Amino acid sequence: MRRLMILALMLVSCSPGGRFDATEWKNADFTGRARANMLPDFLQRHRLKGMARAEVVNFLGEPTATDKWDGADMVYVLGNDGTYFPIDNEWLLIDLDQHNRVVSFKQVKD
Repeated sequence: MRRLMILALMLVSCSPGGRFDATEWKNADFTGRARANMLPDFLQRHRLKGMARAEVVNFLGEPTATDKWDGADMVYVLGNDGTYFPIDNEWLLIDLDQHNRVVSFKQVKD
């Protein structure tokens, strides 16, 4: 019985990556991890660095309205932080150059 419970907990805690879908991304529930699970596929299929701001918005929608990450040009909430008791969020922070092209990005937890 104990082994069965451990196996069940391991399966529940796994968060498989998802295929990026712009509509699902834009309509994602931020209490879940749909965006966080889709991000690796997005980054593998699309070169974010060098992308124009308009292209980013086309794929990911308008950035999340927040003053939490002052200094980042574009911010997207990815959902909860994926811990057993999620109380924080995970974020995608994007920096743009003077031509509104992505120069850097990072995924962070708060």
